[in-house]
Amino acid sequence: MIEQHIRPEQLVERLAVGTLDRVLNLLFARPVQVVPLLFMLVSLLGAAALSLPAATNAGVVTPFVDAWFTAISALCVTGLSTLDVPNHWSGFGQSIILLLIQLGGLGIMSASVLLVAMFSRTMGFGIRRGLAAENSGITPGNVRPLLRLILVFTLTFEAIVALWLFGWLWLGHHQGAGEAAWNGVFHAVSAFNNAGFALWSDNLMGFAGDWLFLTPIMAAIIAGGIGYPVYRDLWTQRGWRRLSLHGRLTLYGYAFLLMTGALLFIILEWNHAATMGAMSWDGHILNGLFQSVTSRTAGFNTIAIGEMTDQSLMLTSILMFIGGGSAGTAGGVKVGTIMIVLLIIWSEIRGNDDVEAFGRRIGEHNQRRAISVIALAAVLALGCGYLLVALSPHIPSRDAMFEAVSAFATTGLSTGVTAQFTEPGKYLLIFLMFVGRVGPITLFAALAAGRRYQHYQYPKEDVIVG
Repeated sequence: MIEQHIRPEQLVERLAVGTLDRVLNLLFARPVQVVPLLFMLVSLLGAAALSLPAATNAGVVTPFVDAWFTAISALCVTGLSTLDVPNHWSGFGQSIILLLIQLGGLGIMSASVLLVAMFSRTMGFGIRRGLAAENSGITPGNVRPLLRLILVFTLTFEAIVALWLFGWLWLGHHQGAGEAAWNGVFHAVSAFNNAGFALWSDNLMGFAGDWLFLTPIMAAIIAGGIGYPVYRDLWTQRGWRRLSLHGRLTLYGYAFLLMTGALLFIILEWNHAATMGAMSWDGHILNGLFQSVTSRTAGFNTIAIGEMTDQSLMLTSILMFIGGGSAGTAGGVKVGTIMIVLLIIWSEIRGNDDVEAFGRRIGEHNQRRAISVIALAAVLALGCGYLLVALSPHIPSRDAMFEAVSAFATTGLSTGVTAQFTEPGKYLLIFLMFVGRVGPITLFAALAAGRRYQHYQYPKEDVIVG
């Protein structure tokens, strides 16, 4: 029998990793409490870093409310900002924002577990349950393969878009190699994570007619917003006919909203001189498509949002509220949720007892969750929007309500009034961004953990509806 001698440093390393594993499993076993706490802790650390004089071009201390607002906006992949990003933040400050965007897009738990995986191959059920709570569509049994898919797909797609943008900014816009590389990386990460932060004061309005710049940005937004479960299905099922019901509903819904939104934006802004009126026909198509894509919680803009017609602002609010796919980087109530509610309505109109789509029946618990998510989101967004109007009477009600929906949906589009809100108004927007990103996670975890089966039923009685 061969004896293996363990060096003291190896023993210390094993003990440390084992202790870390046990602590993480214990913490992640209660995701309803841990996920919000982790987001809050990381946002405060980010705010502390952004408050440093080194984070600003002027070398001054940024007020805490503005530093925290920026940190929350980046971590929740929103894009709203009370400060001019390129002029206020230094390279160090922009790097902090970029790091927070990447952490927020991956998910705090996903990022932390990836770090742990560098030192340990074990992943207890507590960690798996926490990851499942943070990323809807993941179950404790498929955490490891899907986490690997998320990491590889994210970094690969971001790298491809960054290289494209770097090449075009360097060769087509004659930026210096270093500047073009930084802009390429920053905007690729911001686009894929649906964050909407840009390093130009007018966001992307300077590229309103640039197909070669805006096309990869749109591709990154869509790729990040569709959701990883759809990619998993496409990869594993190897065929449209075997794609899951979730995948079909998400792709059909996403495509319909994208094309319908683009068509409506083109029609509504065609002759509007303040936005798209002076553009060529291909400029109308490009910016109509881009506005439809970015309204799905990306937050970039190539036209002045505050100058859009009221009808376009209403359409943008609807698209922001819907958002993108589940378990992706987009916000909103999610396309799948809206599709389920529409199927419920269609089933009622047809007089069917079951809610069906593509030869599959949607369970009652999914129907209740979809209705609950939309109802809670609508009440919260409208309620906080009304409070935001009361806290900032100097801001038009239209703009304040639009800002509230944008914050809750973690979109980041603004009519240009973000910096004008009072300090209480800024804190309310921080709350909306935080709840918009973390709230659905917590709600999903609470519903999943708190589900129980009753062994009895009360007598049924019909209630008049309508």
